[in-house]
Amino acid sequence: MVKTSLSSLELAALVLELQFLVKGKISQIYHQEEELLWQLHVPGKGKLFLKIIPGKWLCLTDQKNPPLKPTSFCMQLRKYLDNAVITGLYQEESERIVMIELEKKEKFFLIIEFFAKGNIVLADNEGMIIAVLNQQMLKARTVKPGEKYLFPRSPVNWKSLSEKELEDVLHHSDKKNLAVSLATDIGLGGRYAEEICAREGIDKNKKPSETTKEEIKKMLATIVSFQREIENHHGFIYDDQTTPFPLKGKTPLKETATYNEAIDLLQPFKKKSLYEKKIHLLKRRIEEQEEALKKLEENIIENKIKGEKMYEYYGKLQRLLEIVEELRKTKSWQEIERELKKERNIKKVNLKEKTVLIAGP
Repeated sequence: MVKTSLSSLELAALVLELQFLVKGKISQIYHQEEELLWQLHVPGKGKLFLKIIPGKWLCLTDQKNPPLKPTSFCMQLRKYLDNAVITGLYQEESERIVMIELEKKEKFFLIIEFFAKGNIVLADNEGMIIAVLNQQMLKARTVKPGEKYLFPRSPVNWKSLSEKELEDVLHHSDKKNLAVSLATDIGLGGRYAEEICAREGIDKNKKPSETTKEEIKKMLATIVSFQREIENHHGFIYDDQTTPFPLKGKTPLKETATYNEAIDLLQPFKKKSLYEKKIHLLKRRIEEQEEALKKLEENIIENKIKGEKMYEYYGKLQRLLEIVEELRKTKSWQEIERELKKERNIKKVNLKEKTVLIAGP
């Protein structure tokens, strides 16, 4: 499955990693189509580029192609934010919303929405909208200049979830299975909902209402564990997926020093041509075949060594087998064990599996 957007948990990981941008100054702003690019000067880091694509992703990047002509939205942002200093960077609770707090002569907020089609909103210190990338007239809220920005609120915040809340949500869920409920009702996204089930050995296809108290306790412990793991600042690339921690039972194609680096390196949201997709698929198949061949070669070498050892001690092994067969006619395995242990080369006798381990000379 190709990655199309960042989940709430992934945004949390990115926000933690990007805290060093606080106190950075905006030196240039670019915008084309859906992509916003900031040139920053960060103390101790120098010049950096922050790429923001609402509804999809944000990360530091080396891949910069600033447009020559600024859009009207870009001109509005430059008017208020040129030379502004970043004073805060955080996720709004567990919402797929990132807040960038900025100060010039006044305080401003850049609100980046990563749900649905996404949006970018510039608001003043009171939350009044100054500029917006895409104006919206919705039933629950209006997003346009002159209106107060209203945060959409999810009923559940997985960052502060209690055992009782998790039980209530799952047992009252109308979702078709546990994985879907964890992904949507709890807001973790499909990848991490399945990871919870995989780590705890819980059937992801069972009905959420059928989860036991013990399973709920285990799942909550894993969710808490996720919050600790994203503090490690690592990235893992799996085909067209990037995660901030390793997935159970899966081998990453590459591990990066930060999650930010993994996203920028893979560019999972970039549309690929048919030829690029075929090349990627063929490369993956070659890697899998090479890995299988390597394991096969290792097995051949290992079995060859075993065969040579068996041939070397064939006479002794044959004699031992004859002794065991003879003893089995009149004695129990317990008696055979006592007799065999008298032999110098007998290392271990396993009555349960009826095997004998022989030590080399």
